[in-house]
Amino acid sequence: MAEAIAATIKAPVFAITSSQPSVVENFDMLILGTPVEGFRPAKEAADFVKRLPKAEGKKAILFCTCKLWKGSTFKILEKELSSKGYSVVLSVSKKGIKLDKPTDFSDCINKIQEALKK
Repeated sequence: MAEAIAATIKAPVFAITSSQPSVVENFDMLILGTPVEGFRPAKEAADFVKRLPKAEGKKAILFCTCKLWKGSTFKILEKELSSKGYSVVLSVSKKGIKLDKPTDFSDCINKIQEALKK
């Protein structure tokens, strides 16, 4: 989903497992995605957000992919981002992901594009 979003809005993609959190300092908007694991964000995503530098006035959009339910994924990430000065302007999830079939992310991408216009 990250690649589809990046291609549509013409933004770079950074892997949170190999990027330093300081990479966000060059941008006004953070778009962060995670798969849902045990109704929570993936450990790598949660760890990345915890290591982010303070950033007053920056905005964030969150997205997740899940098979059944997003659980507390957004609540956990929003709380941590808020404590660092980020304002989460949108959280979108794509349910029903099946690894053996292509997924249509257009509904999520459209919501993200609308949020970016504001």
